[in-house]
Amino acid sequence: MTALPITRNTLRLIARMRAAVDRITDDLTRALTTSWVLAWDDLAPLFLAAVQELLTTHPEQWPARGTVLRAQRTLHALEQTGIALERLATQVRRDIPTAAREAATIGLDGQTDIVSSQLPYGTTLPAAARHRQHQADAVDAIVRRTAEQVTVRSWRLEADATEAMKRELVRGVVTGDNPRDAARAMVKRVEGQFNGGLSRAMVIARTEVIDAHRQAAEVGQQDHADVLDGWIWHAEVTGPSRTRTCPSCWAKHGTLHPMSEPGPLDHHQGRCSRTPKTKSWADLGFTIDEPPDELPDARAIFDSLPREEQLKIMGPARLQLLDDDAIEWADLSTRRSTEGWRDAFHVTPVADLAKDS
Repeated sequence: MTALPITRNTLRLIARMRAAVDRITDDLTRALTTSWVLAWDDLAPLFLAAVQELLTTHPEQWPARGTVLRAQRTLHALEQTGIALERLATQVRRDIPTAAREAATIGLDGQTDIVSSQLPYGTTLPAAARHRQHQADAVDAIVRRTAEQVTVRSWRLEADATEAMKRELVRGVVTGDNPRDAARAMVKRVEGQFNGGLSRAMVIARTEVIDAHRQAAEVGQQDHADVLDGWIWHAEVTGPSRTRTCPSCWAKHGTLHPMSEPGPLDHHQGRCSRTPKTKSWADLGFTIDEPPDELPDARAIFDSLPREEQLKIMGPARLQLLDDDAIEWADLSTRRSTEGWRDAFHVTPVADLAKDS
């Protein structure tokens, strides 16, 4: 069996890289959130005035769809919403590729040190030289692909959010309520639909930036393919964030994949990384003892967690199936295709697990 000496230094480098990418995605989503909040601050009075006018002119019953959408104040509020959402979408299409470039550079630059951390004498200098030669071209190509994906995935952002806001306006309120309270309740619902655009933008942002980081890591690892046995799916199964790691990622953690396989094909907003794994030192011609493998064993860690943490990660039904040995650890993860996105591994639904057990 091939030895895979992930060292403590390897884990330290991976943690540092993950923290750097987290800072990039956090800064990006914070900037998007701030822009959305400021935009709504300008729009909220327009919608409040529109709803109050409709309540005043139709005190007995909320008007029909045509009346709502033809009202001048409503038209003005929706027109300004379209302008604001177009501006926000432009920010999405501009800022995500910029963040992706930073994350990709980190992913590409970090591979030499990670591979070196698994070798006895840091024997990666020729590969590092090749890496520097094509670094800029590789990052540029990844950023171009990211920009194309962001454009495709955000093109309906404005229209979908505006249409959802129209549906809320047409849905109306109970006119017998206190008019002021009714107007505020309506505007709050419209705000929720406006923020649906933000939710979609944040999913796109986190997914595309982290995917760019993974793609760059894959490119960087190819420079060291002569000493690598493959790559490991690396989830966060230790530390304070372990209960936020989904069952699919717990199950995929530690699995070995060939260098030719892209990935990890994590779910949307997933934070799993691709860790290069060297061949055994014996296979590389070193006649010295290898250090112990320090890669955390996900199943062993999970089994040692307090019951409340296990429940938080798995949920009661899934955890009971594991306790009863009705399912295997690998059954927790299923590859799925989603229109408009790449394939990804998701948590297997409990109904599917129960059916197959």
